[in-house]
Amino acid sequence: MRYVKFVFGMLLICIGLAGCSRQETPSDTTAYDPYAAAEQMTAVIKSMDIDAGRMSFLNVNDGTEYDLIYNNGVDVRNKYDEIISGTMLKLGEIVDIVYNTESSKLLEIKLNPDAWEVREISGFEFDKANKQALILNQIYHYTDDLVIFSQDKQIGINEVCREDQITARGYGGKLCSLTVDLGHGYVKLENYDTYIGGMIEIGYDVIVPVTEDMLLTVREGTYQLKITKGEHSGYKNVVVTRDEECTINLIELQIAPDPVGSLYFDVTPADAKVMIDGETIDTSQTIELTYGKHQIRVSAEGYETKEGYITVRDAYKIFTIELSGGEETQDTTDSGSGGTASATETTTESTSGQTGSTEEGATESQATGNTVTIEKPVGAYCYVDGDYKGTVPCTFDKVPGSHVVTFAMSGCLVKSYTIQCLDNGKDDSYSFDNLQTYDSVLFEETE
Repeated sequence: MRYVKFVFGMLLICIGLAGCSRQETPSDTTAYDPYAAAEQMTAVIKSMDIDAGRMSFLNVNDGTEYDLIYNNGVDVRNKYDEIISGTMLKLGEIVDIVYNTESSKLLEIKLNPDAWEVREISGFEFDKANKQALILNQIYHYTDDLVIFSQDKQIGINEVCREDQITARGYGGKLCSLTVDLGHGYVKLENYDTYIGGMIEIGYDVIVPVTEDMLLTVREGTYQLKITKGEHSGYKNVVVTRDEECTINLIELQIAPDPVGSLYFDVTPADAKVMIDGETIDTSQTIELTYGKHQIRVSAEGYETKEGYITVRDAYKIFTIELSGGEETQDTTDSGSGGTASATETTTESTSGQTGSTEEGATESQATGNTVTIEKPVGAYCYVDGDYKGTVPCTFDKVPGSHVVTFAMSGCLVKSYTIQCLDNGKDDSYSFDNLQTYDSVLFEETE
């Protein structure tokens, strides 16, 4: 019985002690206030890894960097004070942040309503000596803590090209960050030598002369390349990828050389001076001239000077020229003036050694008001009596008379035809065979 009382008493003592312990617990618990050690600043987002829970910021005032902890409990808002997801934040944006200085935990992030942002800037350039940038005719200063991003990676100021399209962000008169939205790549050309001296265009930003060994810096994107020289032009699609080089082969756009004829001049007297297009030629040798009209002047002491035009339209031709004697033109060669024949006077032409004469009129025959259309060979350059008319199919004014139509195309043999245009009040159209390629000719020769 005594034992039972002893056990019962000990039980009461334990219960009492437990009750005392429970009554003391509330006095040991204090509420945690994360804002008790909070700081606020305006800063640029320099880096962020939402999944890893880390973000870093640069203070816009002194450039000090802060590496802080991010979690889903952070209050994130846009500049209109609307709640947004942290994943909507962008590198380079200017924000107001609140963080706990003891734990380095972010508490609030809000896009600064007073920060400015300018998008789609082209032709951006720095004044590095004065650390200035001109944006929409407004000068902004920057410091060494300016951050620049390209494809979410930080790059140096020297890596920004004027061909890039960028977004600029700043606070007050200070430029704080740049984001390259569209970077640049490089375009290298091959087989474009016939266009050297012309112009090349890629998009709206690249319009430059064509020179040897070109390497063009072009904003990333898809464009139509245009290359021109005189009346010749060609087009090709180009895809430019950021930081990569693409090679564009323009072999199919090469300008076909003008057709060339071989000429021999049989001149009397033999020591006469013959000038073609203002240059003296050696009449003891065959010379080459492009198809079309050329100015000629033949003079010799004691002879009447002849001036006029010759038309080259054949692969080989002999021109026979005989000057008439006349004292009034004895000093023509020396003075270069006086006693010259009119531009309508022509030389005697011969083909395959047979002599005959042809006169060039002072003015060409008048057009009839009708047209001539050449439908084939498609893509060939078309010349009429040596004058370029365009790329087939092409249409030109109809002039009565006999005309030589010549076709030329890169990689093909030149071919000429004679057509007869009548003044009959009708439009004419012609179709000719496709030009023979050099490869087909070589194949026939080996058969």
